[in-house]
Amino acid sequence: MKLIKIMENIAKKKIARVVICEGWDERCIQAAADLKQKKLAEPILLGNPKEIKKKSSKLGVNIDGVEIHDFKNSSLRKELVEKLVELRKNKGLTKKDAEKLIEDENYFGCMFTHVGYADAVVGSAICSTAALMRPVLQILRKKEGLVSEVGIFEDVKNKRTMFVSDPSLNISPTSEQLAQIALNAAECVREFGIEPKVAMLSFSTKGSGGNGPEVQLIRDALKLVKKEDSKLLIDGEMQVDAAVNPEAAKRKCPDSPLKGEANTLIFPNLTASNISLHALMQFSDSELGFTIIKGLEKPAGILGRTTPLDSVRNVTLSCAMQVVAKK
Repeated sequence: MKLIKIMENIAKKKIARVVICEGWDERCIQAAADLKQKKLAEPILLGNPKEIKKKSSKLGVNIDGVEIHDFKNSSLRKELVEKLVELRKNKGLTKKDAEKLIEDENYFGCMFTHVGYADAVVGSAICSTAALMRPVLQILRKKEGLVSEVGIFEDVKNKRTMFVSDPSLNISPTSEQLAQIALNAAECVREFGIEPKVAMLSFSTKGSGGNGPEVQLIRDALKLVKKEDSKLLIDGEMQVDAAVNPEAAKRKCPDSPLKGEANTLIFPNLTASNISLHALMQFSDSELGFTIIKGLEKPAGILGRTTPLDSVRNVTLSCAMQVVAKK
């Protein structure tokens, strides 16, 4: 994937510290070793140092110089508990509850990052996505705005990279939320040095499906996006073929500024986006590279329990890249 090289070039400019919550996972150990060796990131593995070193030796992986933080016996626990209580006191979190939460690698990793010991956090290599996203949303989300996910996949058939949102977090977004999802996705694309060409997807193209509430929601979102970012190349509502196929665009929406060359697809809801993305992976040669979460104070990455080593490595790299791109 062309984007991998772009991420590597950006990440090399300023080495970011990325904490990996489940540092004892074999893929995490291998990814950390690779990123450290190639000077793409400064990975920090959470876990028992003896266990991690034993596994790395068994794998034949050199992790010399890779930081390992024993979060179960960390000298930072008291500080992180106090900061967590302060952060969540309006939600009624007690010190006793915070002490229990900090025993969890995901809460520890998110607080470790929030306080400033790391620039980004990745997890869910072993646990569920929800187990990671819970502390991410509680600790690292911005005070204002919306958290959304951008999926990045390689359209092998047409030899192009596509960005899609939101495939996992927002179930039935309002027009305001849909607008923020589009803005988050555009920001993500720009971080790669690519101009976003955004299509707001629907079953309707420029009124062909009528003027029902589902279509109006997208039109309202489009107005909000244009008001917020007048320079963004965006259009809607439109069907997928009108968004990505120049010939279809000529027939269905000849006046669209996208001209059937969209690289960023905004789905109207989670049902449409999640089903479409998974169907693409099952019924075509399209390859999902990784996902990026937007709307956070500091980058966080979902590694995935069944994803291959390359994806674990690339998600970690993407977080390092985002740290540098923001500065």
